[in-house]
Parts: sequence; structure tokens; C-alpha cells
Amino acid sequence: MPFLITTLIYNKPSSDLLEPSDILYSVISEYEEQRILSDIVQGESAEIIKSIFEKCISKIEKIGEIKPDTRVTIAEGLSHYLLTMAMIPSKRKTTFQSVEIDIAVPDTITLGTSPQDVIVISFPKTNDINVIKSQIESMKKVQPNPDNIWVVLEDDMKLDTKTYTLKGSMTFANMLNDLIGFTSGKKQSKLKIFKI
Repeated sequence: MPFLITTLIYNKPSSDLLEPSDILYSVISEYEEQRILSDIVQGESAEIIKSIFEKCISKIEKIGEIKPDTRVTIAEGLSHYLLTMAMIPSKRKTTFQSVEIDIAVPDTITLGTSPQDVIVISFPKTNDINVIKSQIESMKKVQPNPDNIWVVLEDDMKLDTKTYTLKGSMTFANMLNDLIGFTSGKKQSKLKIFKI
């Protein structure tokens, strides 16, 4: 089993068995890391992301009921894995100027000095639009450009940010390609991706 997946799977507490994250990493381990990386490099990551995500949901449905936040939790875990695979610099699960941030690409230091060069990604664990809008308003305090605030939701909602959905057309599958497009256009060397 490749080192990265092995580390992600076996560094988890045993009490978390059959959590969405365990299912995610077991599904990832069924794919070859080299195949995933190859698809990412060739700009064909959407298909494999959709496949991994749908396989996770299918496995979860077989062992029990899907909770309201399950899809978003799987999407967030998958995003962390893909950012690592694609070698896209990011700051994850952090607080910046009292604002909770799920993922900042490339980091919160740049967010403070040059917010136009940073994408802030949110994975709300709720379908309550008022709570989601409140979270977005908080993020706007540190990221004033709403185009650079990306929100991952089960279903599409009318928000003034970029939204990726996990049902229907499942636009979440395109998020990694969009991140690669955003970061590759930056001049800073720290935003260059891939060693190959």
C-alpha cells in the first residue's frame, strides 16, 4: 500500500472504525496512487474524483443511513488528500483574524497581505442557508473578493460566492482543476504544482 495512504489510514484512532474518513481512505487505497496522480497531471481529475466520491457514498449507504453532513465530510477529506497529491500548498483547519477557515490556498500569510491571490474554501456541515450565509459573511472579513470564496454544499444555493455541489451535476468534481488553474497562473514560485 503506498506510503501516503498507509499513513492516512493507520494514523487514525481505532475507535473511529467505519467513520466516513475510514471509508474514504479505504476507497482511495483501491485506486493506485500513480493512477490518481496521472489523472490529475493530465487534467482528468474530475472523473476519478466523482468515482471515488460516489463509491464512498455507496459504501456508506450499504452500512447505514447517510447523515446530513456525510457528503460534505467526505468531500472535505477527499480535498485534503487531493491537495497533498497535487502538491498544492494550503493551510487547513485554521483560524485567521478570529475567522474559522477550512482550507486556504496557498496560505493565511498571503491572505493577510494579498487576498486576491488566495482561495478560501468552506465545507459547511449544515444545510441551513442562514448559517451558511453567516459563515460566508465571516469569511468576507478576511477575503473581501467573493469570487475567491468557494463553498462546497450538497445542493446548490443562491449565494454570492462560487459554489460546488455534491449532488446532481456534482460540480465538486471540477474543484481541483479550478484550483490548479488558479494557482498555476500565479507568479510566486511557491504556487507551482507538481514535481514531475
